[in-house]
Amino acid sequence: MRLSVIIPCLNEEKRLLDCIRSAQRLNPFEVIVVDGGSRDRTVELAEREGARVIKTSRGRGIQLQEGASASKGEILLFLHADSVIKEDIDLKAYIRDGFIGGFFRLRFDDPSLSFRLIEFFANMRSRLFKLPYGDQAIFVKKEVFQKIGGFRPYPFLEDIDLVLRLRKMGKLISLDIPVVVSPRRLKRGFPFSPILLSIRNVIIVLLYILGISPFKLIKLYR
Repeated sequence: MRLSVIIPCLNEEKRLLDCIRSAQRLNPFEVIVVDGGSRDRTVELAEREGARVIKTSRGRGIQLQEGASASKGEILLFLHADSVIKEDIDLKAYIRDGFIGGFFRLRFDDPSLSFRLIEFFANMRSRLFKLPYGDQAIFVKKEVFQKIGGFRPYPFLEDIDLVLRLRKMGKLISLDIPVVVSPRRLKRGFPFSPILLSIRNVIIVLLYILGISPFKLIKLYR
């Protein structure tokens, strides 16, 4: 089985090379960088590093879907551009015994107590409920991904929506292998911002599960 790594990005020249190089250590058939209109050197650096670049309109759900549609592998790994997988592994070995896909253990590139707490609860949530977020590097059999219709063009929550549908198709394996993620999205310059924003995100996910549209919930996320 061949592995396709799909990386959506927008103005990620500072982080993209580390991400691509970590993806290449997984011995993929291809690394696809899906650019949503970068104005920096993102595309240039991706091509220089040997990635296949696809240009689309902006929006992570749209970009991920375009990358998946263009992929040729039987396993798809969706990796955020500010993420790095630290270990060399063979994902094909985990697509077995009824597992249709899985996800990695979250670790932030920040040693502070607040981020250690967020990691603990995020990893507990994803293991217990098999509900990882997209920054946990979700991977899945392409045939299953196609069968459920792939990513929907939501303004956000495309990862949660995908996982909720995947859980109905089979088992997801929780790997005890870290994917190291930038803490930038949870740092906003006010006291306890990482914890407060994490709580906000949990509330948003719960509201989505209860049936509120992402197009309405995006107002709470911005």
